[in-house]
Amino acid sequence: MIRKVSTLLYIVVLMIIIMGTASCNDPRTYDHYESVSLRGWLRNDTLTFDIPRQWEGNYQLALGIRATQSYPYRSISMIMERKVINYRHRKKHETTYHDTINCEIVTDKGMLAGQDGVSNTEIRQRISSFHLNRNDSLHITIHHIMSRDAVPGISDIGIQLRKR
Repeated sequence: MIRKVSTLLYIVVLMIIIMGTASCNDPRTYDHYESVSLRGWLRNDTLTFDIPRQWEGNYQLALGIRATQSYPYRSISMIMERKVINYRHRKKHETTYHDTINCEIVTDKGMLAGQDGVSNTEIRQRISSFHLNRNDSLHITIHHIMSRDAVPGISDIGIQLRKR
């Protein structure tokens, strides 16, 4: 009886170790989407993402867009402002970067680009790679720069940060 219990205990411990090791292999440190009104993403509707402090290392930033068939253009143009915030000797330092992003939504064949979902598509586009120091955080804002004030058909905009 004692031998069966100890064998079962070893199996349970082994399973916990295997599951713990497998769950640590995900390089994502931040992955979040903000919803946009389907009636139209207004030009002055700025989306904000506050990424908490990170460990030192090289990171890759990607933008995710979820769009529907009602999107009227082939692509979307956006401005992303990325502030890297760090504290040195109790003083806050900010370094600001601006990225202009042009992302294809509809292909040459008239189909939605990206991974198809039930009613929309998800497009992921790499933005930049950069180095962060320990305890650096990010503040990211995104707004569109399309000719129309209200752009319909975009449902969500997301940010993904991966450690390389």
